[in-house]
Amino acid sequence: MGLKIIVENDRSELSVHEFNAGLITAGRAPDNDLVLPERNVSRHHFQLELLDKRIVIEDRGSYNASFVNGKEIAGKVEIAVGDIITVGDYSIYLDQDDEEEGGASLSREIDASPKTAETDLLMAKSGVIGGRVFAIKGAETVIGAHAGADVYLGRPDIPDVYAKIIFDGNIFLLIRGVRDKDHPLIVNGMKIESIDLRHGDEVQVADFLFDYIEKGQEYNPYQYLIAADEERRRRLREDLDEKKIRSLRDEDEVTEVTKRAEKTRQVVRSRRSLLILLLLSAAVLLGVTILAKSGYLPIDLPSFFQSLF
Repeated sequence: MGLKIIVENDRSELSVHEFNAGLITAGRAPDNDLVLPERNVSRHHFQLELLDKRIVIEDRGSYNASFVNGKEIAGKVEIAVGDIITVGDYSIYLDQDDEEEGGASLSREIDASPKTAETDLLMAKSGVIGGRVFAIKGAETVIGAHAGADVYLGRPDIPDVYAKIIFDGNIFLLIRGVRDKDHPLIVNGMKIESIDLRHGDEVQVADFLFDYIEKGQEYNPYQYLIAADEERRRRLREDLDEKKIRSLRDEDEVTEVTKRAEKTRQVVRSRRSLLILLLLSAAVLLGVTILAKSGYLPIDLPSFFQSLF
């Protein structure tokens, strides 16, 4: 099952992007599947996951938030073709074909041959980002959960800046970003504060594993991409089956039901108040009648009732 994404910018210019993968990342950084270069888009803004013709969107901790049909989303939300995603100055529309379910043919679509690194890289080997490669270039590469991180690890238990790779013009130096014993930085099985990176070094950040690949060296992400896609699909299916992921359709339906229920409650309260008022009025009239007939209240009853009605 493929997904067609139509992007409209603030100049009403349209671009069409087609994807067959089960996970699509979007943001300003060039390592995203869908690159949205405007400055009011975070480097890693949101992602889409596909499973059995179902689409799930998740904001990745962006600065300006993600909106669907004008509503800001939080966490994972199930959406559908016809919904409009708004990110910064972009309006994003979805279209879906009727081919096999998303990600089912991933193993046939990925080139299994080795690649040659065009720049120094970190290649993820575990988790749902397994097989993704992150270019290390510039003076500083940030690894963490912040939406602006170069190596984005979008989990709430991970610090915004877990580690950094600093380039001094000669070597790449990996350093810890937090001084917290609960978040150690591990290279080749040893806890470190800083280290010069060498080709083949295994870097562990929380439970994410990476291989450091030097420019010009061969690497092959195939097995990690397949394992990551299977793990992502398994987790997504469990969350959908257990209704841990909210549906935008369910929210809209609940909103309408709530409105109708509140209107019904208002009618019932109004009728109850009117009934209480009538009962109190009847009780007062009965009391006046009894007192008048007993001689305790010197009034002419016919004249009294005539004045009321």
